Amino acid sequence: MAAEARLRAAVAAAIADEPPLPRDMRAWLEATLAAEPWPHIMGDVADRAGPTGVVWQAGRELITFGEVDRIDMCFSIAKSALATVAGLAYDDGLLGDLDDPAGERSGIPELAGSPITWRHLLTQTSDWRGELFGLPWWADPQGRQGADEPPHEPGTRFAYNDVRTNLLALALTHVHGRALGDVLRERVMDPIGAAPGWSWRGLHQMRTLGDVPVVTGGSHWGGGLWASARDLLRFGRLHLREGEWEGRRLLSAHWCRMIREPTPARPAYGLMWWLGEDGAFSAQGTGEQYVWCDPERDLVAVVRWVTDPARFVAAVTEAVAP
Repeated sequence: MAAEARLRAAVAAAIADEPPLPRDMRAWLEATLAAEPWPHIMGDVADRAGPTGVVWQAGRELITFGEVDRIDMCFSIAKSALATVAGLAYDDGLLGDLDDPAGERSGIPELAGSPITWRHLLTQTSDWRGELFGLPWWADPQGRQGADEPPHEPGTRFAYNDVRTNLLALALTHVHGRALGDVLRERVMDPIGAAPGWSWRGLHQMRTLGDVPVVTGGSHWGGGLWASARDLLRFGRLHLREGEWEGRRLLSAHWCRMIREPTPARPAYGLMWWLGEDGAFSAQGTGEQYVWCDPERDLVAVVRWVTDPARFVAAVTEAVAP
């Protein structure tokens, strides 16, 4: 089967693979949060599209489906955006070494005197305990840690946890001294040509430095990064090119390589990016949403609102020669 026909077959399978949860996002979140220890929507929400995707390779768009220019909630793809603004701070000399305690540079009381480092926060191995913007650390069950979980040495246990991710967002807001959405807009999204209308939001109670909004690293309780599939494609292309966009350096290549270093406690995870085989890496979010970057094939594939995005990515990579 020719590559074009294989791509069309992959798209047809994705379109037929929409999750059973409603497109009404408030209803979606109410259903998924109902069984959780903190079942409250605390941020803005937006209804979602149906299955959507776009595939780019070697300078050209190969195929699209769904509503690729529609602004939708990105869920945990926002974590990779957090890694990006962390990279900007690192390049600017604001973080110091990643193995320095994050409380030293950020100055936030939640990390005062803590041995938790920037690397621990970026790899989701901090094991931080506390309350942040009214949310206890155990409110997010994704990391399979209940309130009675015994403490672990930072760096030894991977636990996916949006409260701790939001702690990183708070620390980075203090380091940059302004809203991370503004930083991302000025330093990344505007230069790569993202369309107007994308945004990065926090929960309603998340503010600091007087009245500066703090963004979330996901949309677990609402808020988060909102962007179109084409915006996400551009974001992925920037990272595929190790921080360079059309001859302009936006992120250091050194940082873009560090985000792909495996975490000892979870080798499939780098600095807020998931790591695949043969050097591929991806930003992932509930929905199910992938921004898949494959340096070997010079390929970026964005897929969202399908039940099995990995199957779509596998079909695309089989169809597209390295």
